[in-house]
Amino acid sequence: MKPVVGQKFQSLDFAFAFYDVYARAVGFDTRKQVMRKVDDVTTWYQVVCNREGRKKGGEDDQLNARSGFTIKRRKLSKRCGCTASISFRENIGPTLTFKVLKEILGGFELAGCTVGDIRNASRDIKEYAQGFDVQMVLDDMAKKKEMSEAFTYHYEVNESDQLVALFWCDGVMKRNYHMFGDIVSFDSTYNTNRYCMIFTPFTGKDNHGSPVTFAAGLVFSEKTGAFAWLFRHFVHCMGVAPRMIVTDQDLGMRSAIEEVLVGTRHRWCMWHIMHKLAVKVPNRLLRDDHFKKEFNACVWSDLLEPDEFEEEWNRLVIHHQLDDVEWFKTLYTYRKYWIPAYFRDFPMGSMIRTTSISESENSFYKTFLKPRANIAEFYLNFNHAIEF
Repeated sequence: MKPVVGQKFQSLDFAFAFYDVYARAVGFDTRKQVMRKVDDVTTWYQVVCNREGRKKGGEDDQLNARSGFTIKRRKLSKRCGCTASISFRENIGPTLTFKVLKEILGGFELAGCTVGDIRNASRDIKEYAQGFDVQMVLDDMAKKKEMSEAFTYHYEVNESDQLVALFWCDGVMKRNYHMFGDIVSFDSTYNTNRYCMIFTPFTGKDNHGSPVTFAAGLVFSEKTGAFAWLFRHFVHCMGVAPRMIVTDQDLGMRSAIEEVLVGTRHRWCMWHIMHKLAVKVPNRLLRDDHFKKEFNACVWSDLLEPDEFEEEWNRLVIHHQLDDVEWFKTLYTYRKYWIPAYFRDFPMGSMIRTTSISESENSFYKTFLKPRANIAEFYLNFNHAIEF
């Protein structure tokens, strides 16, 4: 994890993520400090400890608007002069590429091309990949399958020969699943590429509470059929279905789970539900700390029995006049999907109290994935993320 001088990274974002993980492991946070650009291309970036430097002076003069006198107000600063830092340097872009060629070959006349030639070549490569990017990915997966029987992939195309679904899993993911796959979190909220296909990772937690990826997929729609296709290949790949799957409240997803994962318990992610609370409750309750305390005690407790929860929920709804709020009615109707009282027979540990494993994992992937990338770029960046 410790960076060394001369270490190379696939991208600047990858380098930032690497150093951020290292910094947190040894006990400090980071902030980006200095950046240099040449021809609108980032060539140098410095990242420092967030406590780098020292506060200038101990006090700030502030003018008292009423009296007209200057008063002294002391401001606390966390900066302590920490010298931890790292610098990243790039050589990217047509202009810099041409300059590098010139240095390597010994002169502009020996480069055999111009900056315009390099820019055009880069454009042509992207255009070529745009037409064959899916086939490039499938060819790479086929080679991986030849090299390792543990690698699994499946895909589906429509009548126009366009990719509509893709599933893949390697040996490490499969091994992680058989060690930590009792509970699987499945999420479909992240659009990842220019074809607007939806990235659907299967995620879990290892013994340290860290997210691990069990498999991944791309689907063109969020309908029941697309999710059912993914779940079937996931179970066939792993040989056994998870004991529990955690998702958001998507109805298509729920139908697919009922159709394919017959023996798997289905639980809704508490984070997605609680995230909507601020826009679903009446305005008069948004600043009511007593209501928030009561509501949290009701829905988060794993000590309540089902009948105790129902009694407490009904009392809370009546007391705060929530009988006519449709969202609360719906939540109560589907209470067996998300209230801890109905999962007392299942050893979930920290899963009940955490927000969403998938939210953490998606936040990590966003460091590497680009929303407008083609399938080949997406797949390459996904592999970089997994290696990291």
